[in-house]
Amino acid sequence: VPTVLQDCIAARTRSAIIVSSVNDASLIKQIGDILQTAPQLRLIGPGSLGVMNTRRGLNATVAARVALTGNVAFISQSNAIATSVLDWSFRENVGFSHFISVGAMLDVSLGPLIDYLGDDPNTDSIIIYMETLGNDRNNMRAFMSAAREVALSKPIIVLKAGRTREA
Repeated sequence: VPTVLQDCIAARTRSAIIVSSVNDASLIKQIGDILQTAPQLRLIGPGSLGVMNTRRGLNATVAARVALTGNVAFISQSNAIATSVLDWSFRENVGFSHFISVGAMLDVSLGPLIDYLGDDPNTDSIIIYMETLGNDRNNMRAFMSAAREVALSKPIIVLKAGRTREA
């Protein structure tokens, strides 16, 4: 992964997705250190299924096909929930503007995604399946700030999982 990210930086790539899970603390630190050297590179993941933008026909996920087009954005921290919702949406003919699996949120977190979707003219509302914001107070502040601002013009529904202290 570090070598591929270095190649992305050399190619002036602006965004990347790490689909595979990364559980090795030293590897996560390496990825974080690399991201510090390249503020132009934004990373979704690791452990993400990827992202879809249905208006553009973008399917940068492991899913076989892009979601149906609609006006609701869906963000999930759970790959199992994301897969289930996507399967359900095809059966029920429900569309999305964006379908985003965030994974571990090593770089891009929920706050910036809410800001982005808040500015998107093709998104009328946002649904988030949230497991945790983590222990990073900056992520918590960014989430609350973005949610307060965007909720003034677009409904945001957050389904919060977990009741343990970690969640």
